[in-house]
Amino acid sequence: MSSKYSMAFNVSQLVGYGSNMTLITLQGFQGVGKYMYVYFFMLLFAYIFIMLSDLVVLYLISSQSSLHHQPMFIFIAALLLNSMVGSSTILPKLLMDILSVTEPTISPSMCISQAFFIYFIGASGFTLLSVMAYDRYVSICRPLQYHTLITMTTVRGMLGGAWLAPACLIGGATLLTSRVPLCKLNMNRLYCNIYSLAKQGCGDILISNIYGMLGTTLCVLFPSLFVFYSYGRILAVCMQSSKVFMGKALQTCLPHLLVFINYFIATSFEVISNRTEANPHSMAPNLVSLVILIPTICNPIIYGFKTKDILRQVKRLLGLPNAN
Repeated sequence: MSSKYSMAFNVSQLVGYGSNMTLITLQGFQGVGKYMYVYFFMLLFAYIFIMLSDLVVLYLISSQSSLHHQPMFIFIAALLLNSMVGSSTILPKLLMDILSVTEPTISPSMCISQAFFIYFIGASGFTLLSVMAYDRYVSICRPLQYHTLITMTTVRGMLGGAWLAPACLIGGATLLTSRVPLCKLNMNRLYCNIYSLAKQGCGDILISNIYGMLGTTLCVLFPSLFVFYSYGRILAVCMQSSKVFMGKALQTCLPHLLVFINYFIATSFEVISNRTEANPHSMAPNLVSLVILIPTICNPIIYGFKTKDILRQVKRLLGLPNAN
């Protein structure tokens, strides 16, 4: 299959993102070779699993009044919805590209749109996790004030902020990138992202880089620090409480911590992958960039098996006996 990628794509003029006549070539698929069907079915199974498992957990949360009236499960549902959108932004086209008989391409406008949604989903994942950390902090450290501080109006406001702030910041980064005309149309990636697109441009990207660092600080670093602070305070309270209280508190926090760790590792790999020049003759380095899908695969598993209330509903749905 590698022989089909021998054609070079040269450009003699600048191309804007509004152009639909010129296509960006995704060269990250070189080296697929005889393993194309292995990659295809692995990713197809992952996509089906993500969508079905997320839908099951979302159905259980929305159909059970004991769950969808609790802020914690509303935030979990929002995070799982994020996972479904993020997976659908990458995997359907990726699956088609793997089996493509020609070198995969994408229009500049579709590429910048895909890049926006990938970064938005990633950034909003961190803001949602910081909101969930605050919810757990108030629930455990200030239980008597929980229903006063975490009202449904507050929940809607936090959800709106967790989505709106990243949308504005990533939208700004996308706009800055789209203003720089493209002079290179060969991208050694499996999918589009803002950083790689910026490197394809001919103009000065200093402002875009500075804005990118600012966006990363606001959407990733600050929420991460807040998560660490919240769970640090929770741990301090647990250390001063009984073992029974500590066990219950840590049981409710463990799923969120595991999900946060997955997001943090996946984002770190994505940043490293973007700043590393992959071997143009091998798909393996580019496959590492798909580590961003690991949180979307693990989220329904973690929340389905580590959250007692959801696990109880899963067992009920499957007709299995509950321990209590």
